[in-house]
Amino acid sequence: MEEEFLLKFLEIGAIDLKGDDTKLEKLRSTAKDLSATLRKAPSRTACFTMVAADPNVAATDPTVEEAMASLRKQWETVANAFAGRPVGILRAILLDAIVQAARSDDAIAVAFVNTARNALAHTETSDEADIWREAVSEIETKVDARAEAEWATPDMITVDPLQYTPPTPVSTDYEAPTVNQSELKAKIHSAAGPWGPNNPNPHQPNANSQQWAQDFANRMSIAIAEELDGMAEKLAPAPVDLSGPLSTLAQAVTAHVDKALASFSGATAGLQRRTNLLWWKEALYSPSAHASYLDLPPFEASALMALDLHEQVPTYSPASVSAFLREAIRCLPVEKGDQGNDRRDVANLLNDARTTAFMQPFRALAAQYAPEPVGRGPLLSLIGHPRDSGAIEATTLRTLGGLDASTKMTPSEWGTYLFRELQTARATSDSPTKRAKK
Repeated sequence: MEEEFLLKFLEIGAIDLKGDDTKLEKLRSTAKDLSATLRKAPSRTACFTMVAADPNVAATDPTVEEAMASLRKQWETVANAFAGRPVGILRAILLDAIVQAARSDDAIAVAFVNTARNALAHTETSDEADIWREAVSEIETKVDARAEAEWATPDMITVDPLQYTPPTPVSTDYEAPTVNQSELKAKIHSAAGPWGPNNPNPHQPNANSQQWAQDFANRMSIAIAEELDGMAEKLAPAPVDLSGPLSTLAQAVTAHVDKALASFSGATAGLQRRTNLLWWKEALYSPSAHASYLDLPPFEASALMALDLHEQVPTYSPASVSAFLREAIRCLPVEKGDQGNDRRDVANLLNDARTTAFMQPFRALAAQYAPEPVGRGPLLSLIGHPRDSGAIEATTLRTLGGLDASTKMTPSEWGTYLFRELQTARATSDSPTKRAKK
């Protein structure tokens, strides 16, 4: 039986309904409604998750307002039941709704896992840590199962047998030709001497043997040849049109070869992808910047590595891909810890992402993926839609991005954070063209 995360919040005392099962049913109905809303608009997954993961989220956040409106439909007197807006209850409802939706929609599952991994690293959810760990683990296992199937290389490639049905044989009435013995006998008789009924040989064998023999041979050869020619004409086969059956066979063979090649390509795609990633990691060369990551400042390089890896892997990728990126970024010199500047404030990193020239490809993709920021949402919204060239205020960053301006990150943390947001955005993008790489 699937876990109900609302009950887990009840168990730890985060929700107190005074033992009233009627109120619990109202919360369950609200979670069900919000889950249906999320399945209709998967792009809301990041906002739902970021609000659910932050105990300090503002009560006026648009997602909190939406959850409250949904709860009010089920519980008209909810405002009188609590002194203020029950943000804790609404967060629990949101998490339950997200998990319900993620269980049935793989795209939402990808977005939830990536967003939760980012958000939980920078929020204070110690009392709820076990609940979130269990929720993320369940959905991440689901995502990994699909991803591993797409990335795996089977031990053996099997191809279905050739599908071809030969045409039905055409039955024809056939009568074996026979020799008309009476006619042949009359011709032989006529060739033998002047006694035959049909133009007989005028010579008799004893009177003029040489002339008789010549005339006999001529007449007999004509008689036999005419008979054989008649039989051969009757034995001549009727013309058969093989263009149709051969065309059908050619199409069946072509389809069979195409399926075999597709099976081979699909079976080796995971191996080819892993090989390409290893080459990329060892080369440390950016295809988007056409430059070595080693020649770029470390934080610029980490952001570009997040973008380049996102372009190389599909949406449904195992969790180990984020770890792979982290280790690849750690190959940069700054991660060796000998320069003393391997951590920077998020506010400064975000400002660079919004203004510097090297981040233009990243900004362009972020603008396609994420709408303008309205309430709590991903950093992609702030990066892709810079309202001005000035630095973002600390309160604005906290309200819209869920991060304190003073939060420090290493290049590997920054790159991994951006990569997860890119994967989340592509998974739940409303545009089919943006979701084409799934």
